[in-house]
Amino acid sequence: MFRTATASSLASRFFISINHPRIAPLTIPLASFTNHAPTNGGMSALQHQHNRRQEEEQQRKRRSVSGPLRFIAGSSFLSWFSKKTDDENTPESQLITIIKRSILSIQKEEYQKAEQMLHLALKMAQDLQSKDGITYIYDIMANLAMEVGDFAKAEKLFVNVMQRLFSDGFLEDHIKMLHISSKIAHLAQLQGHLDKAAQGFEWTLAKLEEKLKQLGDENGKEIRELWGITKNWYAQLLMDSKRFAEAKQAFLQAYEAYTEIHGMLTEEGLTILNNLSVACSNLEDYASAERFLKEAIALAAQIPDLSEAGVYKANLGLLYLQQGLLRQASEFCTFAWRYGKQHKHEETVIQANYCLEQIKAMQK
Repeated sequence: MFRTATASSLASRFFISINHPRIAPLTIPLASFTNHAPTNGGMSALQHQHNRRQEEEQQRKRRSVSGPLRFIAGSSFLSWFSKKTDDENTPESQLITIIKRSILSIQKEEYQKAEQMLHLALKMAQDLQSKDGITYIYDIMANLAMEVGDFAKAEKLFVNVMQRLFSDGFLEDHIKMLHISSKIAHLAQLQGHLDKAAQGFEWTLAKLEEKLKQLGDENGKEIRELWGITKNWYAQLLMDSKRFAEAKQAFLQAYEAYTEIHGMLTEEGLTILNNLSVACSNLEDYASAERFLKEAIALAAQIPDLSEAGVYKANLGLLYLQQGLLRQASEFCTFAWRYGKQHKHEETVIQANYCLEQIKAMQK
């Protein structure tokens, strides 16, 4: 099936939600090919399809929050820093150094080391009785748990952060709260709690839209960005729920919001384009699916060493295969296979291999 993006994996620019989750690219729905492929002995085609779909779902969940977190310390934490002395020998400065090193470790994907430093930082913050520091560390821990795929732990930590902010007087529609609400909804989705996720997304989007009306376009950039992130995640939920027409509209809105802030030459924006193509493919709108994929491929060519570019090529090959265009399918899937091997991108190789296997089966 098409994979839902997150990265991962879009962005958050504040004290709460300090990472820039990547969006994971969806892939062409493999189930649509089972009518063309002959049934082999042993495992049935239906069971083979079921196993592949289970494997893909696990990969999608891991990849929806994959990639190194891009930490951007927000205003609240920076203001907390600014109150402290520049003396590196003070306990506060030592705490700040450990927190910064833990963030660097996460960016390097040294997760166990980061976890150890965060627990040390938490103990130091508790000894210093720093409420802001404790809350910030819990937020980093929540993002780390989300990054490594411990979604239940991440949700529990985010709820803890939200409760601490409530106790500090933050209202439920504060931007920090809305960041957490969006992530908790996404975590519910990743754990298969689709009704809970839908309620969370819809509530968060409604609050963000109220704020955008109050602030206007010029003053609502941060709100607009979070709205786009949430729309993208909501679109993934709609894909999981087979509501493809609604997913298409949500992906379109997310793409517009993301590109107006970050421009068109970003990996995250291209992944939304790819996912938009997947939604169109599920609607059997192959012309639109091809158009969005070709646009993503053309833009990807302008980004050096983009690992996901091969997935887009494989998806285009699979799209042609859906329509019985074997020559075009073979061309793009062969290119994708070579690209995946060259860049050591497993998902590209898996998709390209599947496409090439189906082409051989259809030619018999």
